[in-house]
Amino acid sequence: MTMPGDIDGYTVFGEPGGFVHRSGPIYIKRDSKTVASKLLVTREHTNSMGIASGGLLMMLLDITLGVNVSAAVGYAGICPTVQFNCNLVSSAKVGDEIVGEAHVSQITRSLAFATASLSIGGRPAATASGVFKIPSVVHQASSQAQQAAVAR
Repeated sequence: MTMPGDIDGYTVFGEPGGFVHRSGPIYIKRDSKTVASKLLVTREHTNSMGIASGGLLMMLLDITLGVNVSAAVGYAGICPTVQFNCNLVSSAKVGDEIVGEAHVSQITRSLAFATASLSIGGRPAATASGVFKIPSVVHQASSQAQQAAVAR
C-alpha cells in the first residue's frame, strides 16, 4: 500500500514498516492539549462485506487513546494498554474519513483512564474507554526535574 504524505495538518503515525504503518496510514494532529487521529478507508481496510473491519476501528481507537494518554503525561513513548472496552456504533466504507478524538479523565501515579470516539462526517462510528500503564520512567524523569528545580 502506498503511504500518502501529510494531510490537513495531520502527519503519518507509526514506524515505517511497522504494524500500525502497514495497517494505515493513520494520521495524527497534535494541539496544545490533545491529539486527533484520522484514517482514510481504502479497499485494503474492508472485509468481505465491503465495510471497514471492526478490528481496524478498534486499533484506531486504541491508538487515539494511547497517544492522548502519552501526551497528557508528557511522555514521547508508548503507554501500554491495560484494559480496552469498545462499542462499534456504525460501519465505515471505502472513501470514508474516520476522525478520532479522546479525553483523558484521570491520571494516577501508575495508570491513566481515557475515553475516545470515532466519527465519519460527524456521524458516530465507535466509542471506547481504556486504562493505560504509565511507565515508571515517566515518574523518574518528573522526580529528577523537580529535584533539579529545588536545587536551583
